Amino acid sequence: MRVIVRGFCAHNTYQWMTFQSLLPKGSALAPVIISTDKTQLTQFSGNKSAYPVYMTLGNIPKELRRKPSEHACVLIGYLSVDKIDSTGLSDRKHRALVQQLFHKSVQIILEPLIEAGKEGIDVTGGDGKVRRVHPVLAAYVADYPEQCLVTCSKYGTCPICQCPESSLGEATVRSSRTRMWTLDVLRLSKSKGKKGSNAFIMACQNLDVSGYVVKPFWKKHTLADIHLSITPDVLHQLYQGVFKHILEWCSEVMDEGELDQRIRCLPPAYGTRHFKNGISALSQVSGRERKDIARILLGCLVGRIPNALMLTFRSLLDFIYISQYATHDDQTLTYLEDALKTYHANKSILKTLHVREHLNIPKFHSLVHY
Repeated sequence: MRVIVRGFCAHNTYQWMTFQSLLPKGSALAPVIISTDKTQLTQFSGNKSAYPVYMTLGNIPKELRRKPSEHACVLIGYLSVDKIDSTGLSDRKHRALVQQLFHKSVQIILEPLIEAGKEGIDVTGGDGKVRRVHPVLAAYVADYPEQCLVTCSKYGTCPICQCPESSLGEATVRSSRTRMWTLDVLRLSKSKGKKGSNAFIMACQNLDVSGYVVKPFWKKHTLADIHLSITPDVLHQLYQGVFKHILEWCSEVMDEGELDQRIRCLPPAYGTRHFKNGISALSQVSGRERKDIARILLGCLVGRIPNALMLTFRSLLDFIYISQYATHDDQTLTYLEDALKTYHANKSILKTLHVREHLNIPKFHSLVHY
């Protein structure tokens, strides 16, 4: 039986083995995990925001990495949050400048990794011994818009595979994007027009590459494949993505007041939150609040929505919960696949009820990569 431990190795097993085979004998690998997320600091006094860049290592157990008190995740820089003056610029030119500024900034921050990853650095361990360690960019944690920005993918497509925007609702996985494939698209598109020109950008976007950045920050990181580095994201993809859509669809098939009434009627119970005022009045719903709503939602829908729609919602919630298991084996992975198959088998009810015209939603497509 194969057992996969959630964390770096679970998502990037092939990439991890490739890295190890390229390193000199006796060297150690330090998989570097980078994360960025634009953060709103205030909604008053000038509406301030910050754009931090954090770094941690895959060698550190996740139980330690996820705790701020352990200081296992360090701040290594800030990206610019200033808006670029768009006077006299077309929308495409302005968008290109914003994305190029991001990539150039990250390139400067991560530049020391290039040489250190190739040659290695001497690191003293807790036991006092000195080891040769190769820090390599291995994972990049970001929400969907930043995933497209980081991988130079066209917005609305998949940053991991070559699935076009019009086919995101399918249950199949397309050919994987690779670092060399993306760079080849940028190189071959030069024949259509000068870099940055409309013809060049259109040639790239016809192949689902953004075309706004011609020198991505990961270009010189020879041991890293940025498309393999994109990780599953329970918060942004599942709770703030998939489950957020479920709540929106609930309001389409039943009145919000009725749903609030059903939620208010639930008796308080251990382990669940009692929403005494319902959920429709909640603003800026946090991930924790979405988790609390997910625990009680299905019980409030019984007898009110069609059976096929109930199966659709239940299978998505099953997927969300199973994907968060600390470890997986063949049996639990089968549960995960069965939940996804049940969703695809019943999802047509959303079109029948005119809730959605299509289901080409990037965050739903990301489930096939789990």
